[in-house]
Amino acid sequence: MTTLRFSLPVSLAAGCVAALALPTHVPAAVPAPQPVLTRDPATLDTLLARYDRMPPGPERDALALVIDKHAGQRYATVSRLYWYTDLDAAEAAAKASHKPILALKMLGRLDEDLSCANSRMFRTTLYANETVSKFLRSNFVLYWSSERPVPRVTIDFGDGRRIESTTTGNSAHYVLDETGVVLDVLPGLYAPPAFTAELTESLALAKQVAPLAPEQRAADIRRYHAAAGQQIARDWNAIAGAPYLPASRQLLTQAEVDTVLARAQRATMAKAFIEVPQLRAITAGTDPGQISESELALWASAGQKTWNIGDPIVASASIWKAAVAPPKPTRATKDVLDARSRALIAQLHNAGATKATESATATMIARLEQHIVADSAINQYKLRRQIHARLATETAPATFADLNTWIYAVVFHTPRTDAWLGLLPRTDFTGLPGDGALVP
Repeated sequence: MTTLRFSLPVSLAAGCVAALALPTHVPAAVPAPQPVLTRDPATLDTLLARYDRMPPGPERDALALVIDKHAGQRYATVSRLYWYTDLDAAEAAAKASHKPILALKMLGRLDEDLSCANSRMFRTTLYANETVSKFLRSNFVLYWSSERPVPRVTIDFGDGRRIESTTTGNSAHYVLDETGVVLDVLPGLYAPPAFTAELTESLALAKQVAPLAPEQRAADIRRYHAAAGQQIARDWNAIAGAPYLPASRQLLTQAEVDTVLARAQRATMAKAFIEVPQLRAITAGTDPGQISESELALWASAGQKTWNIGDPIVASASIWKAAVAPPKPTRATKDVLDARSRALIAQLHNAGATKATESATATMIARLEQHIVADSAINQYKLRRQIHARLATETAPATFADLNTWIYAVVFHTPRTDAWLGLLPRTDFTGLPGDGALVP
């Protein structure tokens, strides 16, 4: 199961771009002449300082590619993050700095454009976020590794035009102690406020268990995950009554709720209520595991309420069934995307021949933010609770390799044993020899 549920062209007003030092254009990720450098965080800082002093132009763009390879991440001039690609080196750095490791497991490579969809969103919406970037640099040693190559798709229109993208694949962030023991896992994409909030809890666990003897540490890790699973259940119960508009394609706002209620009142008087979009509430007692992932407006509302993202939504009691109380207003001021992320997204989206209009830009960014918040809630309430349940019963601390194998097989439903990642089911006739599958 791939938890990133959308593939959107996204851009923002060009004015955002000028506020951030980015390459003049987005250079293709091709091998560039590179000086012989020691790959380490200090050298990355030196390269970034040189980049910041350079005027826009081809030389600066070429240096950006060198920085990407040195940092281990595409668009590192924006994220400013250094990624280890050797676990032993990451563990050594963690022991020296007394920081936990944030280990990204993904399909493809983080330093290539065509990595899996999750990791592409991480680069643009998480790592590019100024607050997230500072949080990660201050608190973690960063490491990524590839689960397997990412499946690539090319659509050839026969006249020279092609679309190249990827399909399938999921990613997870693992919090490891300095010896490689798994402390926590965040599956799939989370909105920046949710990402930092959840990792803050993981950091507290890392600090708590760091000085403990192995047996006590294992017991505390189990207790943490048992309590975290119970907290997820309480959080879900607290969402009951949160309003949502099933057909909405953006995050819900209080102004939109008030407008819908006013229209409903007028339509009722005119006996035309059927023409008014129905405002609904998340029903108390509903099992989140039974809610379809296609109900994006519901999941986005759940994410807004869980992490206080966007408007503080409240609605009149008159629209709710008697069994459901209207939600209490909460103070919600957290934005989904910041200016740095929006600048990078805009530049990437407009790097091709087709440019987005201002109105299309506004529509797409609103839709993207809704999907990100919805994904956060789905991953938290459907996937992460499975992981908490597993880690709460581990008799010994989970190893990174063993837990990762289980997560890809059971949580993501893409086991290593399926060489075709579910893309070759062989259940329906396609009319192609061997269903079009070729092997070397």
